[in-house]
Amino acid sequence: MSSLGNHIRHFKTLLYQGSDLMVLRLRLLALDLNAQAGSVLRIIGAIVFAAVMALLGLSSLLFGLNSVLDNQTKIWVFFSIAAVSLLAVAALLAWAVSTWRNRSSQVMATLQDMQQDIAYLRGQTGGGSEPARKEQEQ
Repeated sequence: MSSLGNHIRHFKTLLYQGSDLMVLRLRLLALDLNAQAGSVLRIIGAIVFAAVMALLGLSSLLFGLNSVLDNQTKIWVFFSIAAVSLLAVAALLAWAVSTWRNRSSQVMATLQDMQQDIAYLRGQTGGGSEPARKEQEQ
């Protein structure tokens, strides 16, 4: 009977710790998803601004080409505006891609930690996530 009692206590402990761990992981996932949503809004804003800058750059390039035969000063001004705007477009698009990848990796890391925790609670692996292993060692 003592063995059954030990198994029940062990099951209760796993159930309580597992539920607390899952709630914690879900909160972390919610924080990651909120950050992802904020990043999406900033990325959309950057894309809109990049589109406006691209149109400005292209129109400046056309004005510069139109003025090639008229005045050398106008050419340098329009080509400079076009170059600066196209560099801004490239920088904004690179920023958008890196921000998206960074946020996606954080969400994926949280989901992988949740999978490891579930496997640990089922007894399918030797250890859980890093925080769980550190708590276990103490």
